[in-house]
Amino acid sequence: MMNVPPLLLTSCVAVSAKNTQIKDQNLRIALTMKAIEKWFTISKAIKIVICDGSNYDFTTIIHAKFPDQQIECLFFKNNSELVARYGKGYGEGEIINHALQHSIFLNNAEIFVKCTSKLWVDNFLECLQYWNGTFLCDCYFSYMKSQKLMRFKSVDTSFYIVDKDYYRDHFSLAYLDVREAKRHWLEHCFRDIIIAKKLKHFMLPVAPIVRGVSGTQGLENRYTLIDKAKDSLKRFFVSRNKSYFDYIALTPDSK
Repeated sequence: MMNVPPLLLTSCVAVSAKNTQIKDQNLRIALTMKAIEKWFTISKAIKIVICDGSNYDFTTIIHAKFPDQQIECLFFKNNSELVARYGKGYGEGEIINHALQHSIFLNNAEIFVKCTSKLWVDNFLECLQYWNGTFLCDCYFSYMKSQKLMRFKSVDTSFYIVDKDYYRDHFSLAYLDVREAKRHWLEHCFRDIIIAKKLKHFMLPVAPIVRGVSGTQGLENRYTLIDKAKDSLKRFFVSRNKSYFDYIALTPDSK
């Protein structure tokens, strides 16, 4: 199995984006700390970069709670005016680009894992086994009348694994097209790029089990047996749809 790549957690303790349910800063910090703790139960070898776009420095509380772990804390000020105007996805794009420019851990790595700071992925190590050298994520589809009539709806940008150069080439400017007031989120911007550039083999063959709390919706992410069944069916129909079957990443045995 490949070495565990560094994990980039995107954070914004003091939110300026609209339509964000959890705005209490202490709660946002506490949820982030819980997620970090969960990540270290998943992989003790993981290096974490937490980058906050509201100028909040996690250094003191991170080193107090995780004194022996490799955690890099970055912080800067997002363009609050543009984030408020266009949405949180705009701010997330700025955060990732800032981290790629300033993180020592990311600078020394060829690939990185991205996750929203209040979330973790229970089956992360299983997902990592499908690394294809470019990009791995989950996707959403809508169905019209039947499962055969599918439409590529969006990319799950809360968690993905990506080659650093691949991200720069394809997704680093995606946030500039975010217009959440028009219901065009970062997830749609990634989708538009994938369609325009005809990218292939990026959808994880297994569903990432994303847990934690969504700051946007204020809801806890649960993964039930019904969710598992829906994810299995989704991959079954995608793999048999002529328009989308080559979205599925190749399995280790088929490489």
